[in-house]
Amino acid sequence: MAMRGVDFKWYDGFFLSMLATSAIIVAINWKRYRLCTYPLHIWIMVDYTTVFVFRLLMFIDNGLAAGMGLDFGWQQRYARFCGRIVVLSILSLLLYPFLWAWTIIGTLWFKSARDCLPEEGQKWGFLIWLLFSYCGLISIACISVGKWRVRRQAHHLRAQQGIPISEYGVLVDLIRVPDWAFEAAGQEMRGMGQEAAAYQPGIYLTPTQREAVEALIQELPKFRLKAVPTDCSECPICLEEFHVGNEVRGLPCAHNFHVECIDEWLRLNVKCPTVSLLSLPKS
Repeated sequence: MAMRGVDFKWYDGFFLSMLATSAIIVAINWKRYRLCTYPLHIWIMVDYTTVFVFRLLMFIDNGLAAGMGLDFGWQQRYARFCGRIVVLSILSLLLYPFLWAWTIIGTLWFKSARDCLPEEGQKWGFLIWLLFSYCGLISIACISVGKWRVRRQAHHLRAQQGIPISEYGVLVDLIRVPDWAFEAAGQEMRGMGQEAAAYQPGIYLTPTQREAVEALIQELPKFRLKAVPTDCSECPICLEEFHVGNEVRGLPCAHNFHVECIDEWLRLNVKCPTVSLLSLPKS
C-alpha cells in the first residue's frame, strides 16, 4: 500500500552512493577526460544532476499528495492540486523526455569514446549506469501506464452506472486523488462498483416505466448553491468540487449532487449512491 507522505526507496540509497563515488572519480580525472572525442565527464555530471532533480521533484510531489486527503480543507487540497500539476508537468514534459534523449546521446558517445576512459573500472561503471538509466526510464513508463489503466478501469465502473467519463477525467483523477487515497479506498470502491453493477434495475425497465422514473426524478427538488456546504464540499459521484451557483438536486436522505450526475445515476439505480437508501418513491 502506498504510504501517505514522502517515502525513501532502496534505489535512492544506491543512486546517492553511486553519485557521490562517480563525482569524486570524475573530479580526480577531470583533465584526462579532455582526451576523449566527446565530453563524457560533462555527460555524467549533467545526467546525475538531472536524475537527482527528478527524484527530488518526486519527493516534493509525494509531499503535496500527502496533504490532499478529505480531512483537509478544499482550499488546501486545491492549492496542492495546482502544485502537483506544476511538478508533474516538469517531470513528464521536460525532465523525462530530456533523460531519454540524454541517455541515448551518452550511449552513442560511449561507443565512440570508451577507449579514453582512464580506468577499466570506469568503463564498467559507465555501462552499469547506462543500464540503470534505461531500466529506470522503462520502469517509470510501465508504472505510469499501469496506474493509468487502474484508474481508467475504475472510471469504466462508473460508466456502467451511467456517469460520463473521459480520458481527461482520468488524468485529472490521477492528480486530484493520490495513490495512497485511491488504494486506501480501493476495497470499498470496488465493492460499491460490483454492487452497483449487479443492481441496476433501470436497465430492465420498459419505455413506459422509464418515463415514469424520469417524472419521479424531475419531482426531486433542485436548486442553485448560494454557499458551498462545509460538511460536503464535493459531489460524491463525480468528486468535483461544488461551487456557488452550481445546480444541485437534493434527495430525501438530505444528500446533494450535481443535477446531471444524480439524474444519470437514478435512471439506473433507485438508491442514493452515498447511503444506499431508496431515493425514488415506489410506484
